[in-house]
Amino acid sequence: MIAPELLSLIGGGAAGFLFRYMAQKAQDQKEMFQQMMAANKQTTENQTAAAERVPLDVGKFVRQLIVLSVLFGSILAPFVLPFFGIPTFVEVDAKTPEGLFGLVPESTKKFFVEVNGYLFTSESRQVLLSIVGFYFGSAAASNKS
Repeated sequence: MIAPELLSLIGGGAAGFLFRYMAQKAQDQKEMFQQMMAANKQTTENQTAAAERVPLDVGKFVRQLIVLSVLFGSILAPFVLPFFGIPTFVEVDAKTPEGLFGLVPESTKKFFVEVNGYLFTSESRQVLLSIVGFYFGSAAASNKS
């Protein structure tokens, strides 16, 4: 049989190791939490400093400038720009017919054609629709009394 003193020594050593391990683990977690809080504080300070460097109205101004330029390009430009007589050139694809009873396949050639007036593309229309939808959507979602 094992002597009671030996069992007490082994049990005491195991209990001491276990308690020391738990204390060290708690200390490590505390240090990790303090480092995380310090990093979070530094991140918050950096964000605050960045927000102070650039006024918040800059983004609003840029969005308004984009909206005004799109509105000019879709509402005013078709009426104003033709008076200046600046030509607009459009790329057009023209197909050549098949030749030699279908032995020579048809091909496409690109031509540039002058258009009198203002060219309103489908991309401009899509941007205008997106802006109008955004503004109506944000107006509907606002809860101003």
